[in-house]
Amino acid sequence: MSMSGFHYDLDSMFPKEPDFYANEELCMKDYEYMKRLYPKEERLISSVLEDYMDQFEYEGSPMYAQYPDAVTIYRIASEIWKKMSWKDDDKDKEKMKDMIQVMVCQEMYVRRRRHDHFCRKFKHMNPVR
Repeated sequence: MSMSGFHYDLDSMFPKEPDFYANEELCMKDYEYMKRLYPKEERLISSVLEDYMDQFEYEGSPMYAQYPDAVTIYRIASEIWKKMSWKDDDKDKEKMKDMIQVMVCQEMYVRRRRHDHFCRKFKHMNPVR
């Protein structure tokens, strides 16, 4: 029995791995676009928050703990509040602090998701033996 002329379609047998970077880039562009739709004051808070959260981008950071604690999130939100230089006598102070705390949680979620995908991608590429 001759196998000449018989062709295996290896591409269909072994589909390519999804392009992690292209998918992540698309998600981040969408996320950035949605943040541009925030009201003016919230866009400013978001900008300050992003700059502040950059300092937590390291292995072992409390941001990447399996279960980040509420105290850390509250402390970050308080620091952002202070950086915004608002008056403490503002009648909506507690609502603004609560909103900033929600924004901290959202920013942490996005960064944790990106970090997990990035780490998982490279763990599969270079398995430890």
